[in-house]
Amino acid sequence: MGEYIAELNHINKSFPGVKALDDVSFNLKAGEVLALLGENGAGKSTLVKVLSGVYTRDDGEMKIFDQEIGDLSPKKAQELGVAIIHQELNMCAHLSVAENIFLAREKTHSGILSNKEMNKDAKAIHQLHNVR
Repeated sequence: MGEYIAELNHINKSFPGVKALDDVSFNLKAGEVLALLGENGAGKSTLVKVLSGVYTRDDGEMKIFDQEIGDLSPKKAQELGVAIIHQELNMCAHLSVAENIFLAREKTHSGILSNKEMNKDAKAIHQLHNVR
């Protein structure tokens, strides 16, 4: 594996009347914790959505785990190990905590949703990260 797990170079993304990303480069090393800071409209969410396949970049190059990435969909990003937690916290208020944790990664057996397994794993995650 190379030095970076994700490399985004000279990324551009525009929407009608708005240039959201203008020649942005971003690299992430394994185990590194980074923060994206900026004013509303600075392009933070857009950059993360490009990395996760929610948006397609207009221009630029992207590598994930040293693999050149062409068009990226959310499913392909997930297969490559990229996952994001969206900032819209009330997106799935009708779902349980476990269902939200495993959203788009639901645990199933023979095509049937396994709420029991998701609840068990969600409880284990909570206990592992519970700070008192």
